[in-house]
Amino acid sequence: LTYRGISKNTFKYYDVKTKINSEGKPVSLGYKHPNGDYKVRNFDTKEFFWHNAKEPAKAGLFGMDKFSPGSHKCVTITEGYEDALSIYEVLRSPAVSVHSAVTAARDCAMARSWLNSFERIYLAFDADERGRDAARAVAKLFDFNKVYDVKFSGGNRKDANDYLKAGERDELTTIWHNAKRYLPDTIISSFSEFDK
Repeated sequence: LTYRGISKNTFKYYDVKTKINSEGKPVSLGYKHPNGDYKVRNFDTKEFFWHNAKEPAKAGLFGMDKFSPGSHKCVTITEGYEDALSIYEVLRSPAVSVHSAVTAARDCAMARSWLNSFERIYLAFDADERGRDAARAVAKLFDFNKVYDVKFSGGNRKDANDYLKAGERDELTTIWHNAKRYLPDTIISSFSEFDK
């Protein structure tokens, strides 16, 4: 079903299942991972849980099984499942999600060779402290020359899905296309700042 601005075709492409009750009301979404396990989001409690998962830590990045290694120029890593779906919905470009901000570095380290097969890696983590920490940890895994930082405005627009829910597809596209190379914390200014 269409949900949070994401079309049913995108959900179908990523093998996301909607569970409905006897009245036809959606009660949960199941996000299929590369190893076949589902992480379920319950709408009533807003909680996530694994369904029939033996080793959730080894489930892989959500969505990575939908794209062959190096099949596109870019891949986008997000902090949330709906965010990955939103990026794909708007850009039709490979988008994957870590399990959470806390596990981001571990999740990406396990998929390092797959992620490294793309020319550019876009980090589209939430515009909050946890998101910035996760982006910093993930960026360290790769050559900084291929890592790009997608910066969301924060406030009511802290992640990709917030833009889609607000009907701001063009703004999301612009933000993604305007992403700059990721700068490590140890670099205090870039060449463009020096020019100014």
